[in-house]
Amino acid sequence: MDGVTRRGFLGAAGVSMLAAHSAAGDGPALGHWEDDDHGLPCFRYTGPLTFRHPQLPDDPWFLLGNYRLTLFVHASGRYRILTGERAWAQMNDANEAAVEIGGERHELVGAADSGKLFGVGFARYEYQVTPALAVTRTITVRPSKVPGEGTSAFAVTVKLRNTGASALDVAYSERVRAHYEPILAEWSEARGLAAYTTTGAPRAQSADTLLATVQAESARPLGFAPPGQMSSLESEPPSLFLKTTTPGLQPSADKDWLSAHADVKLEPREEKELRLVIGYAREANVDALAASALTDSRNEWRALIPKFEHEPDPQLRREMRWNAATLEAMATYREYYDETVVPQGTVYDYVWGQMLSSRDLAQHALPLCHTNPALARSVLRFIMKRMLPDGEVKLSDEGYGWAAHGPMLTSDQQLWFLMLIAEYLRVTKDAAILSEEIGYYPLERSAKGAGLDRVREAFLFIRDRIGVGAHGLMRLWNSDWNDMFYFWPNAMPYNQMFVTAESHMNSAMAVVILGDIAAMLDAYAPNSGDLAAAIREHRARLFRAFLRDLGARPFSRRLWLRPGEAYGENEMWLEPQGFMLLMSDVPRDRKQELFDELKRRLLAGEALGARQIEKPVAKPGTPGGSRENGGFWYALNGPLILGVATFDRDAAMALLRQMSFANFARRFPQYWTGQWSASDSLDSSLLPTEGLSGNPVYCAHAHAWPLYCYLRLQG
Repeated sequence: MDGVTRRGFLGAAGVSMLAAHSAAGDGPALGHWEDDDHGLPCFRYTGPLTFRHPQLPDDPWFLLGNYRLTLFVHASGRYRILTGERAWAQMNDANEAAVEIGGERHELVGAADSGKLFGVGFARYEYQVTPALAVTRTITVRPSKVPGEGTSAFAVTVKLRNTGASALDVAYSERVRAHYEPILAEWSEARGLAAYTTTGAPRAQSADTLLATVQAESARPLGFAPPGQMSSLESEPPSLFLKTTTPGLQPSADKDWLSAHADVKLEPREEKELRLVIGYAREANVDALAASALTDSRNEWRALIPKFEHEPDPQLRREMRWNAATLEAMATYREYYDETVVPQGTVYDYVWGQMLSSRDLAQHALPLCHTNPALARSVLRFIMKRMLPDGEVKLSDEGYGWAAHGPMLTSDQQLWFLMLIAEYLRVTKDAAILSEEIGYYPLERSAKGAGLDRVREAFLFIRDRIGVGAHGLMRLWNSDWNDMFYFWPNAMPYNQMFVTAESHMNSAMAVVILGDIAAMLDAYAPNSGDLAAAIREHRARLFRAFLRDLGARPFSRRLWLRPGEAYGENEMWLEPQGFMLLMSDVPRDRKQELFDELKRRLLAGEALGARQIEKPVAKPGTPGGSRENGGFWYALNGPLILGVATFDRDAAMALLRQMSFANFARRFPQYWTGQWSASDSLDSSLLPTEGLSGNPVYCAHAHAWPLYCYLRLQG
């Protein structure tokens, strides 16, 4: 079997977005949703393992996980084990399962004719190997219940069933190949700076346990930081283990393979069960991990996931439960910060090996304020620990808490942090977050400050460091939400843009978010001095400047590069419009006028929601209609839905349904990459590849924004 490499995992990611494909809606469905025997949503996949389109990766995958484990399970039965605790890395590059009967070997992994069911915390594969032998192979992952904890292992349960009238002699084998590789090292300049080798064949830790340990060696002096300090390279890789828990299922090692084998005799109509546990460990805690992984976790998942029992639409209720469960499965504990966050996933984490960006982490935590406040609180603490005492928020980190400093200086990280803490206070009323002392970055070197200090520092960074430009609007620096302004060479020279550019999106966000955080300070920090007053004063100045710039226009410009040169003068860009609709000071009739204009310019003819640009600009390498050049974005349609809800809840609900996985499946039944998760953006109607993406799933945006909008629409 081919290894589950980065190339195989990505499939078509990065391939030209102009490849020909069949028209949307003309293919057979790839499966259907149902409820499992615990009442949780699951997807029965009935589609193929291979796809002819270059943007549809072969062998579709689902994500199982908890705060200590990220496990991609494929339709073929392959899986990819990731660890994100210290540094994003893969633990294996292949796995196999097979049965032998009557002298003939039958490979289970890769069998296209198996039944496939993927649900909350489990993946189940059903094989009719021969007319007399049926095999069910189930992978289960136990949920985490408290930020920071979790089981970095999964259970494999195999049921062998004799459906015939004669006894059967069956041999079963399951194995996984150890291959530790930091994801960052696959593509970045870090490649070759450290070597990771399995130290010989997996050794027997006990009679039923195999352990494959990894040796890390630096290629240069001081390549690894001292223990406990941030480091761009991982110096303490975990070990992969396999533990059998059924008598007769024997472990064995072969080079870098960890294997288990059993010879089973089945009487007519008899069924026997084999169980083993596979995972990774950093200490000698394999027995405890195995015991935890073998716990019947289905009831635990059922207790963890909100029921949304008051939602009358079963499709919508099921999808929101799936979104809540997926955010729990994606959530990842980060040892350096001692906090748990929901990463963006997709390219950032699962391909580049970087935990970025802070703005994304804040967005993903918005629905958690409602569904899992403890996890939302951990995300807030994580972002605070990424802050410097002057209010700067580090964009990302890689390796073990190492934050690279590059030329991209975004101007919106503090806004997203304030948006999250305002929502957290509004929903949970947990004012203790404002008084808790939390360390600044880097954690091993800095002092501590309270949550209220972080609010003050973030605000002062917005007001005094980012500041405003010639039009009184918040400055862009070299990018806001749209990173492409930094990369687009036809904009203007980097340094000049940094000095003169102003962002209408940032300005609209600030008007909304500063108003929200000031109200929360009134309620939960009445003794915060002049902070709330200063926030309101700056908000008022930004709002006046925004209205002055808007004039009689029906929609907001996108940004000023410099006085007299703007994007979005005559063509609409979506970025600022949703936040303008969220402004409490804008009259209802003005909002309706904007929404009518937006429907005509950005929503007409679109399958999933508003595209980002009415008429794409010239952009080498990014065709008009894709990504930041006119694609569909969950992170932009979310604020749009919330803005529309301030004056027309029915229209907002219609937009939410349009953004759903169910609508994607109706419009694009032959594309698997949007039916149970999606990338951060999808191609819009301006391209023949509408509904597809150049980035792989899973992306937390596709789950967090629909869920958050739903929760807010429910009031």
